[in-house]
Amino acid sequence: MLTLVGDMLNWLAAGVLFPLMLLPLAGLASARRLAGTALWLALAAGLVAGGAAFAALAPDLAGQAARAPLARRAAFFAGFLAAGAVAVAALGGPRRASARLAPLAGAISRAAGRAAMWLVLAMALVQFVVVILRYVFGVNFLAMQESITYMHGAVFLLAAGYALLTDDQVRVDIFYRDASPRRKALVDFLGTYLLLFPACLLILWSAAPYVAQSWAVREGSNEQSGIQAVFLLKSLIPAFAALLALAGFSIATRAGETLRERAGGKGA
Repeated sequence: MLTLVGDMLNWLAAGVLFPLMLLPLAGLASARRLAGTALWLALAAGLVAGGAAFAALAPDLAGQAARAPLARRAAFFAGFLAAGAVAVAALGGPRRASARLAPLAGAISRAAGRAAMWLVLAMALVQFVVVILRYVFGVNFLAMQESITYMHGAVFLLAAGYALLTDDQVRVDIFYRDASPRRKALVDFLGTYLLLFPACLLILWSAAPYVAQSWAVREGSNEQSGIQAVFLLKSLIPAFAALLALAGFSIATRAGETLRERAGGKGA
């Protein structure tokens, strides 16, 4: 059952989350409602078809793909993409749809980042208590020590999207720093689609069996008095990829708007 749920989450990521990420690309290519929606539908269908082909050809995924009938998967994604196309057209096309959804995607990434900030404070306090208990009172609680590892991992995985969105990540900006706004937007747009989104999709797909196996056995600490929730810690890996993708969606939307404005200014 857990394996089936993991497979469903994988297909939802490939067929729901990442087709939505294509909205800024379709919106940049065409500002018209129907033409842009048709382009988005073609891109999304191509992405889903590529994911299905990859799953069928990859040795580790072929068995997973065989569990669900091809006709059933095709019908599911066809129905979703058709409903998505209607929703995109109703919102005014990919350009307006991405402009409306980008603030929500950014808000989710920012909320996760702010929650991670509080974990930094909690981690420092717990570490202080552990040191006092061990070296002053000679008392040691393994669960408290392991909780620091949990919080440390959560901080990096949950705050990654926030750091990307607010441009607080480590950047080698020798050329980017002095570039024009249009060139910066072009770098952000291309980097998001050529590097960020493929990496996020690969992380989601490759982490699925790793996380599913951990959930299947309810993996916990090797120590009896430790935290028996390693499966929850590993679940932060797909959350990390999803938050990065949402932040990238917001960045791609913003970069697309800049490119359109600059192109319009040149045309004027």
